Amino acid sequence: MKKLLLLSLTILLFSCGDKDDNNSDANQNFLEKYNDVAWKKDGEEDGSNFWLKFTPNSITDCQEDGSDCDCGVNNWDVVDSDGDYISVTENLPEKLVLSSAEFTATITTINNGNGIEIRFSLDDRVETYTRVSETCSDN
Repeated sequence: MKKLLLLSLTILLFSCGDKDDNNSDANQNFLEKYNDVAWKKDGEEDGSNFWLKFTPNSITDCQEDGSDCDCGVNNWDVVDSDGDYISVTENLPEKLVLSSAEFTATITTINNGNGIEIRFSLDDRVETYTRVSETCSDN
């Protein structure tokens, strides 16, 4: 009887451990979960394309006009050459809030993580982006 009880406890412990390992995404914040994921802006009608990538340390934005691809990287809480900076004020699994001296951007995932919606406090504008495999700089 003792062997059966010990065997049952052992199986229960291993099954609980496996369940936690399989759900490790649930314990990650936005910057960990979507680290280096490329997001392309929806609805660009002027022939240009715009992408974003987030990492735990920075945001990269790329713009493509014709054959030109221009990318810039802003590290969190570092003042750039123009005197601008971006800070992470909230970093949840499906929501990221960024602040600068001029605006706040609230980023939430949509479509089961296949897209993001960005709401800007400055003018209450909303932009949507779709998850893609690469930016113009990755081509």
